[in-house]
Amino acid sequence: MDRDKYFVRPFTDRDYEALSRIDSKVNPEFTFTAEEQQHWEKQFLTPALLDEKWVVEERRSREAVAVGGLSHSPFSYHPHKFWVNLTVDPAHRGRGIGQTLSALIEAEALSHRAVCLWVTVRKDDPRSLEFARRLGFAPLRRLWMSTLDLRASDLPIIPDHSATLEREGLRFTTLAVEGPGRPEVRERLFDLLSEASRDVPRLGDYTPINFEQFVGEFTGPGFLPEGYFLAVDGERYVSMTNFERNLSEPEGLRVGFTGTRKAYRGRGIASELKRQALEYARREGVRYLRTVNDSLNEAMWAINENEGFRRTVEWVAHERQISGEKQPTTAPTHG
Repeated sequence: MDRDKYFVRPFTDRDYEALSRIDSKVNPEFTFTAEEQQHWEKQFLTPALLDEKWVVEERRSREAVAVGGLSHSPFSYHPHKFWVNLTVDPAHRGRGIGQTLSALIEAEALSHRAVCLWVTVRKDDPRSLEFARRLGFAPLRRLWMSTLDLRASDLPIIPDHSATLEREGLRFTTLAVEGPGRPEVRERLFDLLSEASRDVPRLGDYTPINFEQFVGEFTGPGFLPEGYFLAVDGERYVSMTNFERNLSEPEGLRVGFTGTRKAYRGRGIASELKRQALEYARREGVRYLRTVNDSLNEAMWAINENEGFRRTVEWVAHERQISGEKQPTTAPTHG
């Protein structure tokens, strides 16, 4: 990197706009606003979790052209395992910026006695895939984003199984109806999320988030209680699926988390909730839905494909072992 043209500095809160702008150039199909990025980090990254980021700035324009970072995962915490983020504005690639940031990230990782690093790279970006390979990262498996175009004329007709499930004792409702501000509702929802999240594929071992982290969702910019669908047995929440507002693409919604308690799986409850969610989206005039799935989450992908979701972007999850310790691996997904 030419130090006369660029310089590296620590990331500050004013850089979230630049992070959002650069990310949208690299992943234009999967964009987030600065407000969303900042909220998620403040929601999940507790003081005990490392989150170091740096910016490369162009001296002439004083514009941020790259962001690099090293962070713990709040969902699979290990003191010496970290996620790497390295995003360079495509207009400034090939100038040694990625090499400079990767060296800085590696030095920081080693200072924290890292044994394992994870990163995701777009499958259709051969240059970045080769860069990851040269840095010692090995591909593990895939994550893909899929999109459901609600304007399409050939969408499958999904059978309504609500009456059958209601005869079995279940009740269907939404978080808006239940009351997102009621303490008992939040506690029941947190209990469901804690159990259902355990089996979600992820990189590393499962780490439950705490109640305060969970409650942060209720103040998030994308929070949509009327798009939060629940199946209830008595007073116990047993299955859920939810939408999140997409601030960068107002015509679409993101699919958040879908999960069911183990004892209630195999009865089509999640599929029925997803059907109800789709009906809601159509009534609200939503044009499309986006979701991300891990390739190991075959059951969820089967539900999404049955609804008409089609894969649009694919990422490759990579891992780099720094020590000789070999770790089991699994990867995060959304419903």
